[in-house]
Amino acid sequence: MRSFVALFVLVLAAEAHAQEPAPPEPPAPAPASEPTKPVPPEVEAVSAPPVGTVPAVERFTPWPTARLIVELELYSQARMVSREGDDLSELRLDRGELGGRLQLGEHGAAELRFEAIRSAVEGGSLGVDGDSTVFRLKIAQVVGTHDVGEVRLDGALGFVPDPWLRTLEDDYTLKPLSRTGSERLLGWPTSDVSALARASYGPIRATVAVGNGEGQRFPERNTGKTTTAVVDIVPISTPDFRVTASGVARDGSIGVASIRERRFGGGFTAVTPWVRGGVEVIQALGIGDRGEAKGLLAGGWAEARVIERVFVGARGATLGFTDDGGRQSTFGGAVAVEPWREAGDRARGRFRVWLAVDRVTSSGGAMPLPGADAGDATLVMLVASALAPFTLE
Repeated sequence: MRSFVALFVLVLAAEAHAQEPAPPEPPAPAPASEPTKPVPPEVEAVSAPPVGTVPAVERFTPWPTARLIVELELYSQARMVSREGDDLSELRLDRGELGGRLQLGEHGAAELRFEAIRSAVEGGSLGVDGDSTVFRLKIAQVVGTHDVGEVRLDGALGFVPDPWLRTLEDDYTLKPLSRTGSERLLGWPTSDVSALARASYGPIRATVAVGNGEGQRFPERNTGKTTTAVVDIVPISTPDFRVTASGVARDGSIGVASIRERRFGGGFTAVTPWVRGGVEVIQALGIGDRGEAKGLLAGGWAEARVIERVFVGARGATLGFTDDGGRQSTFGGAVAVEPWREAGDRARGRFRVWLAVDRVTSSGGAMPLPGADAGDATLVMLVASALAPFTLE
């Protein structure tokens, strides 16, 4: 068997060097009585990958091994707003977040994250204690992981990120321009006091979170709990192409009147080194403080790298209320320059400067929702966005 392997390796080597200049004449062969040299063990260990195969990459974000991870996220804007009534120009901090994650051994970690938000509603002047911007807790959770064979089990308890919004934002690079459609138009809370369990096996990941449903705005105000279930499937995952399909179901109630809050839908994301994009479709039963309201949300986004460090992007979302209840829509596009980006696979660190246009419209009987845009307006924005991570191994 060893002689056969050695002969096979010699044949491959001869084919690989067939085009090179002929080497000097080899010495005369040894006498037949000379014993054959044994094949070195390392020759047997060489096993080249099949021709044409593409290596797979991690389908889901692996469990971090660094002792400490700190991340700063900032989006600053200079904007001109053309709207009903007087136009407006303003400088604003649209998002400011600072968080850290500390490992607690091999299977546990603690995460804390704060965010700076506007203390008054859009267009309002009455804030908290006269401050236009306040800091509040966004994430405060203890997380754990454990492998059972090929199944990875994760859990979290505390102020836990919403699993649906986290799925949408995994590959979403247009956050400096707009929040996702689910968060912006449906008022979907980014985190909640809840318990989360997740299981991952191969290309499939299932997540269930049970919480108050009130998000960061209020403590629990009724005896019901809100359950959110998300299933993610990654059928293709290579360095050049990754596809994710997701489904979500949410059932619960909010407020002292136990206003229903039910959501059903899904999304799709495709990522390549030069182009990426995604869509989301959500059927909503109960919106804001209107338990009887029904609506269908459809949203999509795309980003393309034109040349190195120059990008173009477009996004849009629309929420149509049934029974002629009107419609709210938001859409826009941008050009971005990226002076700096962190090296490495799935690296998050980046700095970009955007020139963007955003259009907001409403029609029919659609009324403004808490945290949503009201009326018709056109915004021209110059945005500087920075996502700066620090890792201590």
